[in-house]
Amino acid sequence: MVSTLGYITVTYIPLGIVLNKIVGGETEFYYLLIGLLITLLLSFILIELAYSLDIYNLYKLSIKDAETTIESGAKITKLTYENITCFYSENKIVYTLQNDGTTITTDFTLNELKEKINDQLFFRVNRQIIIHKDAVDQIEKVANDKLQIMLKTSIENDAINEINISRYNRKAFITWFQ
Repeated sequence: MVSTLGYITVTYIPLGIVLNKIVGGETEFYYLLIGLLITLLLSFILIELAYSLDIYNLYKLSIKDAETTIESGAKITKLTYENITCFYSENKIVYTLQNDGTTITTDFTLNELKEKINDQLFFRVNRQIIIHKDAVDQIEKVANDKLQIMLKTSIENDAINEINISRYNRKAFITWFQ
């Protein structure tokens, strides 16, 4: 970006002087400087807008198409982040709950999964559960400044159906969710 603004500066000054000579006016440094600063400011804004749109589009593509591999014994399964509702631990076994309600056992611990997955899409709500942002159906305030989360996908597991977030994790969760 600095080089582009430099090129604009290098071409603006001689072009401004030449145009003033053609028109027959005198070249005043003050007007030349003000015109250059306005041109640089507008160029800077347009360049930033163009880059920000490109970066945003790349960000959306990277998150949308992201996937992870789940190892379960001798079997390896590839899942996109969109298909995962949550990861939960029960009896020291970590399961992956998919949007259709099916579960897959994994060979990972929740700590290993936390390092492996995208932290902008997944949040570890407590020691047993990591949830996906799009899987949250309802958030309800309960006693003692705690939150209770209901997921869109439900299974016959009480720990998954009623996910509680402590008052200590509440602020971090609200910040992540928004």
